[in-house]
Amino acid sequence: MKVIPVILSGGSGTRLWPLSRNYFPKQFLKLIGNLSLFQQSIKRALALEEKNFEVNKIIIVSNEHHRFLVLEQIEELNLKKTVEIILEPEPRNTAPALTLAALSSIQSDCENILIVAPSDHHISNEKLYRQSVHQAVKSAISNNIVTLGVTPTRPDAGYGYIEYDNSNNMSKDVISFIEKPDINSAKQMIAHGNYSWNSGIFILKDSLWLEAIKKGNKLIYENVTKSFKKKAYDNWFLRPDSSSFILSPSDSIDYAVIEHAKKFKLNLKVVLLKSDWSDLGTFTAIGEIEKKDKLGNVFKGDIVSLDSKENIVFSSKRNVSLLGVNDLVVVDTVDSLLIANKNNIQDIKSLVSLLEKKHKHLLDEHIKVNRPWGSYSTIDFDANFKVKRIIVKPNSKLSYQSHNFRSEHWVVVKGLATILCDGNLFDLHENESTFIKKNSKHQLINNQNHSLEIIEVQIGEKVIEEDITRFDDIYGRS
Repeated sequence: MKVIPVILSGGSGTRLWPLSRNYFPKQFLKLIGNLSLFQQSIKRALALEEKNFEVNKIIIVSNEHHRFLVLEQIEELNLKKTVEIILEPEPRNTAPALTLAALSSIQSDCENILIVAPSDHHISNEKLYRQSVHQAVKSAISNNIVTLGVTPTRPDAGYGYIEYDNSNNMSKDVISFIEKPDINSAKQMIAHGNYSWNSGIFILKDSLWLEAIKKGNKLIYENVTKSFKKKAYDNWFLRPDSSSFILSPSDSIDYAVIEHAKKFKLNLKVVLLKSDWSDLGTFTAIGEIEKKDKLGNVFKGDIVSLDSKENIVFSSKRNVSLLGVNDLVVVDTVDSLLIANKNNIQDIKSLVSLLEKKHKHLLDEHIKVNRPWGSYSTIDFDANFKVKRIIVKPNSKLSYQSHNFRSEHWVVVKGLATILCDGNLFDLHENESTFIKKNSKHQLINNQNHSLEIIEVQIGEKVIEEDITRFDDIYGRS
């Protein structure tokens, strides 16, 4: 049986602010282990392949803001399997995203089983995950929509629940879905026994999903189909047509189809996932997985603690010291510091809403910003100047560009910079500098096999990222 893993990677992960930002959300963070959650999801997908299960290709559905993060993290894995990256013109939730993936899948010569999974989940035992998915695929061959259910370990109002029959079958009939109940209802369901958490992982035929979404939300089906038919290929990316796609309603897989399966006469099954599972939706969820010290603390970074217990602390650079405090979540990044009571951490979305009014930039990007050619970090800034540390990856280059409102001074800290400025090509070695006048056409190039590092000082009436005119760009940015 040919299967196609579909990895949905469009979320923003606001409940993990300030670690997670809109342009660098939680799926791309290395929260557990040496790989990001996104990379772990790809490795799990590849591990599904064995004698009777051929992974045809991997489809990733992401968005414009994350496209180069996706590309960079895929390149780090050195994959040999074909990966197709579909970019949503605008976020429209998971139902349109899956419709794009199904339309791509169904173009092949044979019918495929889609294994649809979010990119930001943690699953501890990949062997048990693989066994559960293989069982679900066998059930999906018989035209069932199969979801993976997780046996609850506690009453939790943050998850959706699935009620299933009491049979001994591996693939059980779904009776009903319950969307994030109150805590008392969650306790009653766990006491009853025939309920699982809804993992958001679905296994089904590509053709079956297209039939289902046509019944569940015809506007999604029609507009996404039109958008896909008018698609374009841009280097590494498949781009559906924007004008059609934005007419699609925004809806989730669950709301559009799954919760109405009986009405649409769809067969819905659940296979229980035996492995530990978490959507890592909160800092306390991360704290449950990470190793704790003798006092129940989870520390990541330079942390010193005295007479403090049951705390979760992340520090990106500087030291954080605790004295006589309990049940705190402390997250220290270069530009933001979060201090929260663990009992209130579910309300972080309300805090983010407040931040959006006064400090929206803190929700979008970190001080360090990733670009396809490398990264930059803002060291200092004011109304008319900005100082950046720029790192250019080996054999990479920025766009050929100019600025209307600022001039730039560049100092090479490490490596050899090749610079094109108003038609003149020259090299700068370490401890050498140059001046780029306002309106000059210029390009920073690293032709070496190691990283280039420069310090850039911008001075002008405006020092904003939008002040850029690109004349040539290998990454397809206008």
